[in-house]
Amino acid sequence: MKIRFLIPFLLCFFSFLDAKPQCTALGQTPATAFPVCGTDTFSQSTVPICTNKVINSFCNDKAVYQDTNPFWYQFTCFKSGTLGFLITPNDLTDDYDWVLFDITNHPPNDVYIGTSLIVNYNWSGNTSTESARGYTGITGASPSGRGDKVCATNPKELGQGPPYSDATTINQMPSIIQGHIYLLMVSHYTQTQTGYKLSFGGGSAVITDPGLPTIKNASIICGQPQLKIQFSKNIRCASLAGDGSDFVISPAGASIISAYGVNCQNGFDMTEAILTLSNPLPNGNFTVYAKMGSDGNTLLDDCNNAMVEGDSANFIAKEAVDAKFGYQVLWGCKSDKIQFEHPGGHGINYWQWTFDSVLNSKLQNPVVIYPVLGEKTTNLIVSNGVCSDTAQSIINLDNTLIAKFTAPDHICPEDKVVFQNNSIGKIIDWYWDFGDGTISSDSMPPEHVYPPSQREVKYTVRLVVQNNFGCYDTAEKIVTRVRTCYITVPSGFTPNGDGVNDFLYPLNAYKATNLRFRVYNRYGQLVFETRDWTRKWDGTINGKPQATNTYVWMLEYTDSDTGKNYFLKGTTVLIR
Repeated sequence: MKIRFLIPFLLCFFSFLDAKPQCTALGQTPATAFPVCGTDTFSQSTVPICTNKVINSFCNDKAVYQDTNPFWYQFTCFKSGTLGFLITPNDLTDDYDWVLFDITNHPPNDVYIGTSLIVNYNWSGNTSTESARGYTGITGASPSGRGDKVCATNPKELGQGPPYSDATTINQMPSIIQGHIYLLMVSHYTQTQTGYKLSFGGGSAVITDPGLPTIKNASIICGQPQLKIQFSKNIRCASLAGDGSDFVISPAGASIISAYGVNCQNGFDMTEAILTLSNPLPNGNFTVYAKMGSDGNTLLDDCNNAMVEGDSANFIAKEAVDAKFGYQVLWGCKSDKIQFEHPGGHGINYWQWTFDSVLNSKLQNPVVIYPVLGEKTTNLIVSNGVCSDTAQSIINLDNTLIAKFTAPDHICPEDKVVFQNNSIGKIIDWYWDFGDGTISSDSMPPEHVYPPSQREVKYTVRLVVQNNFGCYDTAEKIVTRVRTCYITVPSGFTPNGDGVNDFLYPLNAYKATNLRFRVYNRYGQLVFETRDWTRKWDGTINGKPQATNTYVWMLEYTDSDTGKNYFLKGTTVLIR
């Protein structure tokens, strides 16, 4: 019995694992497992030294289990029953282990996650008991097997609970289910490259596919002198003749000069093959037939079932198509119109236009009106029923025209007003009307001074812009020239709702920044406070009108022109 990596030796064990290279050879990882059937004996003459990951188990012997120097095998169950197999080392003193996983509906690497995919395993080493029965280093599952999920050590010797190892290397046969896919991992615990033989038999389950492989369909690869063949089941890569002699095309519009299997560079079998032709096929109907290749066989599946000579698939050959399209923009002022054009040809009978991710037309030459301008993405798919192509174009409708400007809402009597032009578009002409009889054609007009007045005056400022397409847009803003910007606080107010002197607030505070206005009653209680000078006290506290009395106010602000800080205070009489 092998006592494997108990606690005192765990650190040494992990150091040993780290020193091994990662497994990279085909068949040494779950994703590249050998496809196998029950009809063959599989021989591995050597086993490369490498390691992958820790494999979970139901053992509680504190051992660490890992697919050490492994090979992986994949098969499908075609009839439910028991599975029998034997792993026979070339050197019977070598120690091999195995784990059987059911990976149905799972990616292969899920075998490293938890224990839910485990069907059975044997991690036991060589024993004198097995040697006496004639097995020595042989392991697996057979009708005479006794173990079920056999661990590396016997937990009874460690005072632990089940599962127990009864020191057997031969398990009882596990049951497998029709239609399920399985992975068998064979781990070479002995650190040599001596190989083994894997054979199946003795059980009632069937893992040999009885069906013959066929050509499922064939299709040309548009624009290339190539033909793609799809098969009804996995085909052994090694059974495909590289010269393409496993196939013939009728009528003979081209000869097959080579063939390769899709995914054969990274695996053992394929479901598709690519045939390279001497020239592109002309338009027409063709048939590809299977035949005996120069390698002495037709195509073979993973169970060595041969494709029947004469098996065939029909296909249509047509010219490659081109989806490139042209367009003409009819520029407008509020919307643009685009005329799209596709030349057709090559038997194209299908157009699918998508404008800004919305399917809009199946016409050959559609016309689209865009009421909102900017970048527009157009996609086109064309097809002649066999070949298709896609094209895309981004069209920038950059004739947006928007007149915009900024100006102060209120100006003081002697202010110089700055008008900031923020218009958008390819503008060639500007027309400013300042509302006082003066105009300008500058894009950024000079500072403007309005005429003096003893009263408040409202000016309508207008900007008209024109772009290179002869389009116009207009923006307007009312600028109020106030009578004075001298800040005062009334000495009295009458909140009686007659519209005259109803509120208390700082008057004319157009140029006050950082303003703070507070009102106190005769008891020193704060009755009103604001930082917005247009917010006014109406003579109430919590909605309750206050009696006639004298109130103290305080005003703090910064003059926006000079930056000077001011603090003022005074009194105001509330009159009822």
